[in-house]
Amino acid sequence: MPSKEWLEKYEAVKEKLRCKKDLDAYFTEKEIGGTPVDTLEIGSVSFPTGEVIACDPLVDLDGARPYIQTIPAGRYPVAICVVPSEKYGDRYACVKVAVSGEKPVRYELGLCGDEELDEIEEDEFFGFCVDAGMGCVADVQTRDVFFEYWKKREAEEEGIDYYNDLFCDLLEENAKVLPKYQREGGDWLNWTVPGTKLNFPIFASGWGDGVYPVYFGYDADGKVCGVYIHFIDVEEEYKDDGGGDEAEE
Repeated sequence: MPSKEWLEKYEAVKEKLRCKKDLDAYFTEKEIGGTPVDTLEIGSVSFPTGEVIACDPLVDLDGARPYIQTIPAGRYPVAICVVPSEKYGDRYACVKVAVSGEKPVRYELGLCGDEELDEIEEDEFFGFCVDAGMGCVADVQTRDVFFEYWKKREAEEEGIDYYNDLFCDLLEENAKVLPKYQREGGDWLNWTVPGTKLNFPIFASGWGDGVYPVYFGYDADGKVCGVYIHFIDVEEEYKDDGGGDEAEE
């Protein structure tokens, strides 16, 4: 749990850390800042405890820590906002876990409770590091159950890793079955831990490696209605293209 001192600092800078953009528009509009976007539905994800983690699953899944914000336990739909482009390739701009059908009225930055909050600037953010070009969102229990499964695999197959000996082939297979907005090697996968009902989606991370924020959307009643991983600020990062490929033709 965060300390009392940290919580006091957070309350003082909370407004600076809020996302001022309407992230839900990425999933309800056909254009963001004149750039065409599309929505890719990739199934649902289980949250047995409601404690949320997000990370690069190929690098930091074991070290990912839950956010101080939580969601009600349950299973929720997952969607990806895609920026289709022949010039840049189809890029995943945002991932949404739809906790309810309500519209967010504010977006609070996901925090773990020990971030350095002194001298925070407006619109600054903390995020998770991506070093292998992928992100994921999951429940802490799913993470723990996955590593119980993986320890059994390692005991049977020495020297394996969970990209080359698990996710690599599964990503490729998923891309063959569901090729829309995927490259040949695969750009997303919604995977269930064998022998359980616990699953987590993994997906390509915007432009690739970097640091990406997670935001919790709150409705007018102050309840969490969605969790958003923001990979690309479409309006800002595509503005020099005059609205994307269609505007260039």
